Amino acid sequence: MLTDRAGFLVQVRSPLLVWETPPAQAHELQWVTHSGVCSQRPTSSDPLIFEVRKVEHARPSGLAFGITVGRAANNDIMLDDSTVSRFHASFQQEERTGVWYLNDAESQNGTFVDGARVSPRLPAPLTNGVSLGFGEVRVLFLLPEPFVDWVFTRMVQSRPGGLPGSPVR
Repeated sequence: MLTDRAGFLVQVRSPLLVWETPPAQAHELQWVTHSGVCSQRPTSSDPLIFEVRKVEHARPSGLAFGITVGRAANNDIMLDDSTVSRFHASFQQEERTGVWYLNDAESQNGTFVDGARVSPRLPAPLTNGVSLGFGEVRVLFLLPEPFVDWVFTRMVQSRPGGLPGSPVR
């Protein structure tokens, strides 16, 4: 359970992607964080969380792809789905403004921001809470602070009568 908001925000400074299936019924949530590797699929009670950051073992350091997303294991974020291309897209952050961008890598099944298809190699700016699509995989893009709020809200909703004690702050 996420109980130390300040400690989490010190450790996690990158956006997070939340991949979940639509809920069938309320269950207690179990949170799993994966960096660069995904060997399972999300369920309604157990979404997969990916930190948007460069992974040491991913692509050779001489290539400037940004933070890569795809089905192949050498991506920074691996999405195990047949509709996701081996190298599907990449994230980049503009250093001066801090704005995050998503680039489609000419993927076969498309990259989407709030349902609109991203033109290949034309960066799409991202805002907190936007829905992203990689083929048929849909994820939620959250900055670290709103992610903590999202987790707390989900925890409260998943338990009858809400969470005992004070909110995570």
